[in-house]
Amino acid sequence: MRHMILTFVLAVIFVLTRALAGMANSSPSYFMMIVSLLLGMLIILGGCELFANGVEHLGDRLNLSHATVGSLLAAVGTALPETIVPVLALLFGKAQHREGIAVGAILGAPFMLSTLAMFLLGITVLVRKLMKKSPRAELGANMKALWFELKFILLTMAVVLAASLLHKSLFNHIGAAVLLISYALFFYYSLRHEAEEGEQFAENFHFGAFLGYPKRAVWIGLQVVVGLAFIVAGAFLFVDYISLLSVRSGVSPLVLSLLIVPFATELPEKFNSISWTLKGKDTLALANITGAVVFQSTIPVSIGLLFTDWSIGGIELLNIFSVILMTALIAVVVSLKNKIPAWLLLSGGLFYFLYIVFGLVVNHPA
Repeated sequence: MRHMILTFVLAVIFVLTRALAGMANSSPSYFMMIVSLLLGMLIILGGCELFANGVEHLGDRLNLSHATVGSLLAAVGTALPETIVPVLALLFGKAQHREGIAVGAILGAPFMLSTLAMFLLGITVLVRKLMKKSPRAELGANMKALWFELKFILLTMAVVLAASLLHKSLFNHIGAAVLLISYALFFYYSLRHEAEEGEQFAENFHFGAFLGYPKRAVWIGLQVVVGLAFIVAGAFLFVDYISLLSVRSGVSPLVLSLLIVPFATELPEKFNSISWTLKGKDTLALANITGAVVFQSTIPVSIGLLFTDWSIGGIELLNIFSVILMTALIAVVVSLKNKIPAWLLLSGGLFYFLYIVFGLVVNHPA
């Protein structure tokens, strides 16, 4: 029975995905476009949940620390939608909008993680305090690993800023190479994060719950592959319909991709981090976000530097500066107090609010 239910669900999602993807060549109504965007979001979320759950169990089998699993396995898994969206936009997007959507999605990802995701994490810390699950309104984490990740974020965003200001083809290629090498080094040294006392992986294995199979390497691998397939399908839907919606509504595709695409595709990081915080797994929660910021500021940006003209304006520069300032603020407070209070995380909401005001009101007046 479980086999039949799972097979049916997968088949229905596949058929709906193919049908709605085919509609992109027609003229769907606003209602159908919104439904399609929501379906794409749900498919992305479902795929990322399967993927993240699978790689978490992989980390458990490999005896990795929470910091390593959060900053590498979970971060890369849940960051795949943000990476796939610009790639698909460049390959299959509408010709007049694909570079705008790609650049917007690339720059929007680290910004949303550094601001809105941190803000939601701060709210979660306050909720945890009100629920009396924690005596203090602060986030505990592996500070050594956090310092390592903050330095890498500042380094990579400095390279992104330099490439954006110079706007020369040669430097774009050099910048892309530096970013790729930087992430390779980050990956190597993140594997060496040491586990702290009391770290445990107690999550259920999803395929085991559905199919009744034991947690073996083959089923972990299968779950990862299925999750990845869902992520690709959902991202494909999202790129098609965000292009259609921007053309139909007359709203700048750059603004839509800076605000809507990253918000939707980064729901996995937000959901996982909130869930881990409520469970007291603060290192996993924070490393999932900071590790994803490092990934998003290196791999996707390298793609943008190599395959677009990387034309950056005022709103995009504000995006980059917001990431740098928020990261620097966290670094300063952590260095002075050696803790992560809720107000520090909540300050990400201020950067997010100011960015929206500038982007939607000042830069794009009605």
